[in-house]
Amino acid sequence: MRNVRHREISAHGSVLPAVYRDAAFLKALAIIAGEPVLECPYEPERYVITELRHSGDTHGWHWDDYSFAVVWVVACPPVEHGGFVQCVPRTHWNKADPQLHRQFIGRSIHSFELGPGDLYLLRADTTLHRVYPLTRGRRLIVNMGYASRADLGKSVSHETMDSLWNEAPEEQTA
Repeated sequence: MRNVRHREISAHGSVLPAVYRDAAFLKALAIIAGEPVLECPYEPERYVITELRHSGDTHGWHWDDYSFAVVWVVACPPVEHGGFVQCVPRTHWNKADPQLHRQFIGRSIHSFELGPGDLYLLRADTTLHRVYPLTRGRRLIVNMGYASRADLGKSVSHETMDSLWNEAPEEQTA
């Protein structure tokens, strides 16, 4: 997986930062979510561009640190080549003991086909989710992370996302 990180996007771009903070966009997200959707307090998780392009590339099973993810699909292979996401809603992430495989017992895995131009909002902290491994093609997305009010009051360690986005500790802001 290749990433263009928050700090690089912010340093060289204006569109994604403007969309991320747009009041009308945040209001629409809040209507869909049924609660306020707030800027992520941890800058490296606000927005990132990711690309998968080799057979076997995946963004494996995981939860996010913050409540909401908005994913803009720029490029995606057809479903037969891995162009879909899977999720298991209403799950709980215990970072100390995630029991990943236990999350599948008694729960359905939902799969959703994606294509270029698709956009989705995911309750990312209580929905175990992944990008199905690619067999061919390219998946390019913009991921925007947002917080709920409850997120603002909790202590969050960022080692999982920092390793995923390849963030160096001296470059982080909270």
